[in-house]
Amino acid sequence: MTGQIIVVGLCLLLRASHNLRRLVNERESSHNDFRHASSHGVCSLWSSDAAQQPSVFFKLTKFVHRHGSANSEASDAWIRHLRTQLQVPLQASQGACSLLFVLGMIGTLIGLAITFAAISSGMSDTTDVEAVTASLQSAIRGLSTAFMTTLAGAFFGGVLVSRVNLITSRYLNEFLAILELWLRATDFPPKSEDGQ
Repeated sequence: MTGQIIVVGLCLLLRASHNLRRLVNERESSHNDFRHASSHGVCSLWSSDAAQQPSVFFKLTKFVHRHGSANSEASDAWIRHLRTQLQVPLQASQGACSLLFVLGMIGTLIGLAITFAAISSGMSDTTDVEAVTASLQSAIRGLSTAFMTTLAGAFFGGVLVSRVNLITSRYLNEFLAILELWLRATDFPPKSEDGQ
């Protein structure tokens, strides 16, 4: 059971790390697009190579320009939608931490059940030294299973995966705050100037 919890924990840790890496790459791409828009104008961004793989900043500026740069309600709604969209994998990963705790507790109960069964079978005939020794060894294996599954579930669920999720959550909030600042710092030309 401990091996299965470790495998599940490693898979969830890789998934949580992938979510963080994707967010870091998205921020980097958005920052590059912001610099391009600041130096060459926002309309030049839309016709640049950035259109091939549009960043969040690219999509947001396109949306704001279409709906009028003064319409902050539309941009706020778009950012709220983006927050929801980016939080879906994070919430799934946070839910998976609970799964690791549950698996750890199930392993604990299985280990304790093995221990109690071994003790009760060993106590039935205390004159047979070999049977008592075998039941004690079985009881120790059960206790080992109980402790190791609890430790594995708590370590992966409570330490590793949850810490990566916490870092991702903070990074996401910081990224969205910076995105709003970038949006306010971007000059949008009137629609008549770019032919739209």
